[in-house]
Amino acid sequence: MGADFPDKPVLKVPVIDIHALMSATSDHEVEATLQDPEGPFQATIDKLRAAATEWGFFYITNHGIPPEQFEEFHKAVHAFFALPKEIKNTIRRRRDNSRGYFDEELTKNKTDWKEVFDITGPHEDAPPNPELYKRLIVNDQNQWLDEDTLPGFKATINAYYASAEHIARRILQLFAVALGEHVNFFDQFFHDGAFISENQQTTGPAVHRNSSIFRLNHYPVAPEPEKTMGVYHHTDAGALTVLLQDDEVASLQVFHRGSQQWLFVPPIKDTFVINIGDLVQVWSNDKFVAPPHRVLASGSKSRYSAPYFYNPSYNTVIEPIVVRENEKPRYGPLNWYEFLREKIEGNIDDIGEDLQISHFRIHDPDSTAPELPPIPN
Repeated sequence: MGADFPDKPVLKVPVIDIHALMSATSDHEVEATLQDPEGPFQATIDKLRAAATEWGFFYITNHGIPPEQFEEFHKAVHAFFALPKEIKNTIRRRRDNSRGYFDEELTKNKTDWKEVFDITGPHEDAPPNPELYKRLIVNDQNQWLDEDTLPGFKATINAYYASAEHIARRILQLFAVALGEHVNFFDQFFHDGAFISENQQTTGPAVHRNSSIFRLNHYPVAPEPEKTMGVYHHTDAGALTVLLQDDEVASLQVFHRGSQQWLFVPPIKDTFVINIGDLVQVWSNDKFVAPPHRVLASGSKSRYSAPYFYNPSYNTVIEPIVVRENEKPRYGPLNWYEFLREKIEGNIDDIGEDLQISHFRIHDPDSTAPELPPIPN
């Protein structure tokens, strides 16, 4: 591909203005905004529903993050990846801790041409009590460089994480209404209810106690870009992704099953890309689709990006819940923690066939729905 922008087919999906959504100060105000039949979001919901059904991708604008926060964030990301490898390796991801720095990640059992830094939210630094969650990997802890090594980095990244989480929840509220459900319908999957603190006291509902992951990506210049990929094709495992693209490099592609084409998702300044994850596809019983996507390697320019993966609480059982009277569930139940754990293990080692939601699909001999065509490499 070209150094900056390709002359190949591009994805044409809505750019959705979410100012009214993000300026709301309460869930009650969000509900009133989204369900007002004369309100500004009725046409928007129709556009989103169409994009979620066909593409699984769309853009959002007027998201509420000020330019100065973006500037500070970009500086922090570039400063981190510019550090010597030996410093970044001091917080290297391990088999017993999937948080931190890594540069040997696998997608579809192939090594991606990238380096990453992964964290989860500040509220996740202390995992749930192991007596309640014995199956969790309690060593999954955020790893940070010393403040003297990279001043202000932790505070900047955590502030951005909080902003991305707020956006993700608002978008999922938009999804709920687009699917005909209550605005807070999906909240039930993003907290663990009552949990036990270190002093064994019940602390009550932990809204937003989830398994979300925030990632910083750096795709270095590839000496032979035609022989590798920034990220090989995949779908995102969680509910949805809030992606900040690099304004200067277009290398993200989405696969459109209808036309059997890979199409570029060009960066648009001051927007985020939203893509649907596997869990929303299952919850919606295939009404919304999780799109296969990939990142091409570039032989001329480095690329940076920052995806926020909005994931439910670890103990969530995922199954179709938006099922109409004349429909049958298309998936059997899957345990989110086990599904996520295998995904993470597959990022480190070649464990054979990659686990997909298709493995949980229920075969219906009476169904007239066509089989999905394969995705070319």
